[in-house]
Amino acid sequence: MSHPHVLVIGAGAAGTAAARVFASATAITVTLVGRTGETPYNRTLVTKGIAVGLLTPEQTALPGVNALLDTAIRIETAERRVYLASGVSAGYDALLVATGSIPRGLPIPGADDAAAAGRLTTLHSVADAIRVRDALAAVGRPGRIVISGAGLVAGETATLLREKGHHVTLLARSSLPGVTVFGQELAGRLADAHRAHLATAFGRAPISIRLDGAELSIQLDDGSSLEADLFVVAHGTTPEAPAPWNEGVGVDETLRAAEVGVYAAGGAANHHDDLLGTWRIDHWAEAVAQGEHAARAILADLGVGADPGRYRPRASFTAVMSGSMVAGAGLTGTGVSMRVESADPLVVVNEHNGVPIGVIGMDAVPSVFSWMPRLHATFDPVGEAAELVASRTSVAPESTKR
Repeated sequence: MSHPHVLVIGAGAAGTAAARVFASATAITVTLVGRTGETPYNRTLVTKGIAVGLLTPEQTALPGVNALLDTAIRIETAERRVYLASGVSAGYDALLVATGSIPRGLPIPGADDAAAAGRLTTLHSVADAIRVRDALAAVGRPGRIVISGAGLVAGETATLLREKGHHVTLLARSSLPGVTVFGQELAGRLADAHRAHLATAFGRAPISIRLDGAELSIQLDDGSSLEADLFVVAHGTTPEAPAPWNEGVGVDETLRAAEVGVYAAGGAANHHDDLLGTWRIDHWAEAVAQGEHAARAILADLGVGADPGRYRPRASFTAVMSGSMVAGAGLTGTGVSMRVESADPLVVVNEHNGVPIGVIGMDAVPSVFSWMPRLHATFDPVGEAAELVASRTSVAPESTKR
């Protein structure tokens, strides 16, 4: 008797986490498909390891991951078939889309020329990190780096490169960077910390780039300019998925898509939740938690496991930024109310209709993690303990990585 075939597209955090869950099931066959030519790797180490020269790409490879490296091009859901870049196709009984995300670019004059010269890059992949490492090595002295962005990736990257002796300017369009994610109080403290450790250009935006040999001149919207050897763009991510989901796969609160037999997890998933609304979280530990949950939902639908129920985001992240540790868990950002739970250390609880759904803090890791069991408790009292045990035993706190 043939077993149901589960096809997992994407060999990053969500896809490999799902594959580990499937490994314990004996009544299915599983195929894990990764991107052509790209060895599965731990994306949290792109900034922390490769870009600053502490690790080689080989040292960031995910251990024990065996994937078919053949990029998925399109899905025919009526046929239940995936078409790959090599021209072959594969059928499935259940499909998990875990293809992750791609970084937002910088569509201004001169950006393409700067990127072609290796002087402008995002920081999302191993290839991006190698570009940063090699560009700075070629300078032959401490580099002049401009990092554009208001979030965790920009702040942590700036901090790590400054610690390596480079001259770093943190550029952000907002005069209070990250306020929609961190809240007024935490964003204000972070801005002060950045000013104390880095050169900053807050409240300004790049409008064009001029390349003069190996040097960049970045023109800003206030008429000033910044000179740099390297320009790093950290403007967040957008979902990446094969056709027909070019803007990500919409899923409900159980991580099931509208198409029968299709599920999504991680950066590729756009969540539409009757209680929480529309949301998306893109960091490593969250992708792991979603991948595991989606795998259990698939096993339940195939009749070989218990249904895990609704997914509630509780995964944690940490990032070192300008001398402080920022930690968080659950859902933060626009669309929630933010309440300062503690001023010293700073802990901000994010609530929806009075229910805690996320928490973030500065130099308050124990306090932040102590909130994790209480997130979403009123929404989902049945089975909450089991879900929490599963998430906390399988997801180690990781730094956010786009």
